[in-house]
Amino acid sequence: MTASVLLDTSFRPIPFSVPHGQVAGALWGDLNPHKSGVSRRVARDDVKLIAQACHEKIPYILTEDRSTLLKYCDRLKVLERCRIHAIALADGFDACAFNEGGQQGLDLAVD
Repeated sequence: MTASVLLDTSFRPIPFSVPHGQVAGALWGDLNPHKSGVSRRVARDDVKLIAQACHEKIPYILTEDRSTLLKYCDRLKVLERCRIHAIALADGFDACAFNEGGQQGLDLAVD
C-alpha cells in the first residue's frame, strides 16, 4: 500500500477555516496562554489544532508535545470547554490510550 493510498483511506487533511478560527479565539481567551510563559507562536499553533479537533468532533490528538498541547487539552477539559484527549507519544504508542480513561488490560504476568 502506498502512502497516498493510506492517506486517502485513513486520514483526511482539514484546512483551517473561519469556524475553526472562531473556536480558536474562544479557546485562546479561556486558556490565556501568554501568562504561562510559553512562546506565543507555539501556544497559537497548539490552540489552532485543538480548535480544529473540537469543531470537527475529533476525539483524539496524537502528540510528542507534553509541555503545551497535552496541558492545554487537560485544562480545557477541566473548564468543560473541549473534550479532546491528547495522547502523548513520547513514551511510545499504546493502543490502551484509546480505552476509556486509558484503562490497560489485565494480562499481567503472574510468577
